[in-house]
Amino acid sequence: MTRTTTRVSSLEPTPMPDPDAFRQACAQFPTGVVVVTTVLDGAPYGITVNAFTSLTLEPPQVLVCLAATSRTWTAIEQSGVFAVNVLAADQASTARLFATKDPDKFGCVDHVPGAVGAPLLTGTAARFECQLAGTLRNNSHWMLIGRVVSLESDPTREPLLFLRGRLAG
Repeated sequence: MTRTTTRVSSLEPTPMPDPDAFRQACAQFPTGVVVVTTVLDGAPYGITVNAFTSLTLEPPQVLVCLAATSRTWTAIEQSGVFAVNVLAADQASTARLFATKDPDKFGCVDHVPGAVGAPLLTGTAARFECQLAGTLRNNSHWMLIGRVVSLESDPTREPLLFLRGRLAG
C-alpha cells in the first residue's frame, strides 16, 4: 500500500471552531497534571500545567507550554532552568493551589531545592529537572523545551489526571 501526502500551499480561510466546542472536544483527552517550578534571585515560582510531554530520548528533552503572561514563564526565561513535578493522584489540592496567584504557594507544600535550584515538590509521581534548551511563542503561550539533567520517578504512585474539566486520581 502506497501512502501519499498532499500539501496545499494556499488554503481558503475556513471558519474557526466555536471555542466552547473546541474546549469540550479537548476535554475528551485525559492529560497528566504537573507543577512547573523555578527559582529566580532566591524566590520560588510555580504554576499548574497540563500541557506537558516527552519530546526526545537522545538527548532527553521535555516540552511544556506556559501562558505568556505567567510570572513563572518570566522567571524561567531569566533563570534558564525549571523543574516539572508530575503530581500524584493524592495531590489534587496542590494542583489547585498552584493554579492560583497565592503569593505563599510554597509555604503550603513540602519541597526541596533540586540540582538546578528549582523547587522539587515532595510526594510526586515523577520529577524532571531541566535546563531551558529552546522556546517558541505561539499566540498566547510559550512552548518551552527542557533538556533533562536529572530525574526521579516513583512507579508506586498513581498520577493525577485531568479529564472532562476535572481532576481525577
